[in-house]
Amino acid sequence: MKSASRRALTAAALSLLSLLGTLAVCEVGLRLFHPKYEEVAQSQRYQEDESRGWAPAPNTIHYRAHPDTGVHHPVIYNNLGSRQHRNFDVDALKRAENVAFFGDSYVENSGIEAQYSFTEVLDFLLNLHGGPEGVAHDYSAFNVLNFGIDGYGPGQQFVWYRQFPHRDDLDHVFYVLCDNDIENFHHHRLFSLDDSGDLVPNDVATRGFLATALSRLHLTYLFLDFGRRLNVLEGSAVPAPTMTARLLFGEVGPIHEINHRVMLRRRPERTRSADALDDSVAAFQTLLLHWKNVVEGHGGEFHVVVLPYMSRDSVQAILPTRLDVAYLLDCFRDMIPQFNYSDWRFRTDAHWNESGNMVAAHCLYRLLERGIGLSPLSETALANARHDYYSAVDTGNWDPPPAWTAPPGRSTLGRARIAARYMALYDRRRTLGSLERSTPVARADWLVYRHERGPNGGAALAYVKTPCRRADTQPPFFLHVTPRDSAQLSLARSVFGFDNHDFNFADSWQAASARDVSKEGWTLDDSCVFITELPRYEVTRVRTGQYSADGPIWEVEIVFDGMAGNPS
Repeated sequence: MKSASRRALTAAALSLLSLLGTLAVCEVGLRLFHPKYEEVAQSQRYQEDESRGWAPAPNTIHYRAHPDTGVHHPVIYNNLGSRQHRNFDVDALKRAENVAFFGDSYVENSGIEAQYSFTEVLDFLLNLHGGPEGVAHDYSAFNVLNFGIDGYGPGQQFVWYRQFPHRDDLDHVFYVLCDNDIENFHHHRLFSLDDSGDLVPNDVATRGFLATALSRLHLTYLFLDFGRRLNVLEGSAVPAPTMTARLLFGEVGPIHEINHRVMLRRRPERTRSADALDDSVAAFQTLLLHWKNVVEGHGGEFHVVVLPYMSRDSVQAILPTRLDVAYLLDCFRDMIPQFNYSDWRFRTDAHWNESGNMVAAHCLYRLLERGIGLSPLSETALANARHDYYSAVDTGNWDPPPAWTAPPGRSTLGRARIAARYMALYDRRRTLGSLERSTPVARADWLVYRHERGPNGGAALAYVKTPCRRADTQPPFFLHVTPRDSAQLSLARSVFGFDNHDFNFADSWQAASARDVSKEGWTLDDSCVFITELPRYEVTRVRTGQYSADGPIWEVEIVFDGMAGNPS
């Protein structure tokens, strides 16, 4: 008897191990050969948030493949936790007119490189009004902020707005409506109505260990997708981010199709579930009106933007009439003969692609141009500006349609200045990675590298310290440069035999101004980087370091062995 029981347990254990082994092989196979669910399985990009369920961690990065090309690009979250390749200074937010977009994956745009997102193009177009004769100078008049997060419903978006510490400085708040927003709002249940019809917050469900583990497996999404295709799971069009959201909320159960199209076109019989859906629609409408009142109470304006694959008829019944609503479909149709949304989205994904974002930026610019009272730019001026913008931020992975970015009659904008604003974090990641893969020319408290392309295009020295604290950047740096030809020195400097190019790390914050574009410095993660160009003559040696009132803190000498430091 005992022997039979032992054999049964052994057989069960072997069967279980075999099943686990098979699942492990399938998981590895999916990751290597069919990474369709790579994006939604990357739950490590988020951190748990007690009010929103999950949120991106500020100052982090992960990589995602483009839905059509498969080329990976960085998805960087800046100092605010928003997906943009630039940080935002608090003082700059207070000085500028700020335009904020809240939404889900259509706003975050993680499928494309950040500089092609409509928020960045719109920021650039608005700042064309920042200088004389419509020429941008320091891009300080407007800030466009991207608060989109994959899988978020309207409740989470409002909480994100409410949590933002500088929300009082947001002058124009846009909520971008997606066709699954009612579904997400109902499912997340962050808000509901009490008996008197007032909006009340609900507790956020937390996910357990099992949900956390399942949310990181590609097989989980394969099974969900397979069940949906077989109609085992109710509904027919549940996007991957929604599945991620439900796993993050610890709900790996039946998925119900409750988006607004079903509610408006196929009214279910009066059931408890149908009553709950109606309650969610009423709470959603109340939330939008409350959001509008909060924004206007801070002196701002609240707008709703409807994506270009949704018509007026499909959404008007669920949007309160007191809202200012912009229907992108109307604008797309006005601008594009025989418009078909499928021409402006990914081939393998329903989200709009780079071209769709470009047209959206144009439409939203025209909307704000009228609303803010800016002097209108001609279509030719806009085409010229787009040409300059896309040329400046090009990484070789996408070419805009020529009809939209015709070569300008004259170049009016400095492309290096454009890239410095909209590609800052992207370029910093790339620069730091390149430096760390090379060999330093000197090692001391800081590593010193020879950098072939400085902020102004010339040869430079790069100083890197990891880990770095604020105290490490306080002492001033000295940089004494000896030319091969002493005739390059001024009379005053010829007495010493070298040029003095001392600097402070604080000089880095002048890089965006016209005062000194030969220097740039920044912090990234736990690293500090300062890059300063060498003079435009042949250099034989450099002595550099940091000093205090008591003398040098550290110093090194670098001999160039006849190599040109920065030839003219």
